[in-house]
Amino acid sequence: MRISSLGSLSLLPLLFSSTTFAISVPDNPHLVTQGQAEIRVAPDMATLSVAVTALKPESRLAKEEVDTKVAALFSSLANLGIGKKDIDSGNVITRPDYTYPKNGEGPKLVGYQAERQISVRLYDLDLLSQALNKILEQGIQTIQQVSYGRRNADELHREARLAAVANAKDLAEELAREFGHKLGGVYAIEYQPQESTVPPRHFGMMNKMASQEALDASYVQNEIQFTDRVQVVFNLD
Repeated sequence: MRISSLGSLSLLPLLFSSTTFAISVPDNPHLVTQGQAEIRVAPDMATLSVAVTALKPESRLAKEEVDTKVAALFSSLANLGIGKKDIDSGNVITRPDYTYPKNGEGPKLVGYQAERQISVRLYDLDLLSQALNKILEQGIQTIQQVSYGRRNADELHREARLAAVANAKDLAEELAREFGHKLGGVYAIEYQPQESTVPPRHFGMMNKMASQEALDASYVQNEIQFTDRVQVVFNLD
C-alpha cells in the first residue's frame, strides 16, 4: 500500500483574500488550505457481471431455459467455493423480440427473450479464469464486465481522509510560519467524500477461447486509488 499526500500550494494568494472559494471565510486574517491524499493498493476481489439470456417461441420456455442455466451456474460455481451468499441474481425479464425487414414490411415476431442479471463476487483472484470458464460452460456468453475492488474499502477510505486532513494541517502550519503568522483555530471545513477509482474490464459476448485471451491481456490490474481531499479555513493570529 502506498500513501501520498499533496497539498494545494496554489492557495498562497488566499492568505489575505479567499473570494474565489465557496467556503465561508472570516473578515479577519485567515488562511485557506486544501489537503489531499491518495492510497494505492492492489485489488483483492472481483465482481463479475453477467447476463443470462434465452430466445424461445414462447416466453414461458425462454424463462425456463434461463432458470435452468442459472441453477446450473450456481452449482458449477459452488465447486469453486463460491456460495449463494456471494451471488446476486435479479428477476427474470421477458420481452418479445422482433425483426424489421428492409423491404418496408412491418416488424415480425421472432420469439420471446428472457434475461436475468447475475453478479458474482470473487474473493480469490487466482480463481478468476476458472470462474469465467464455468460461466461460459453453462452457455452464458454475455459477460458484461469484471470490476475489481477491496474488501476493506471503508478502512482505506478512512485512511485517505485522515491523511488528507493531516496534509491540510501540515500545509497550513508551514505557510503560516513562512509568512510570519501564527496559525489559529479552524473557522470552516469543506469536505466531500471521494470514490475509489479502478476501471472495470468490459468483455461483452465471449466464448471460452476469447475469455482466456481477454484475461491474459488484462489480468494484471492497475492499482485501486482511494483519494480524498478537504478544504479548511484557519484563523491567523
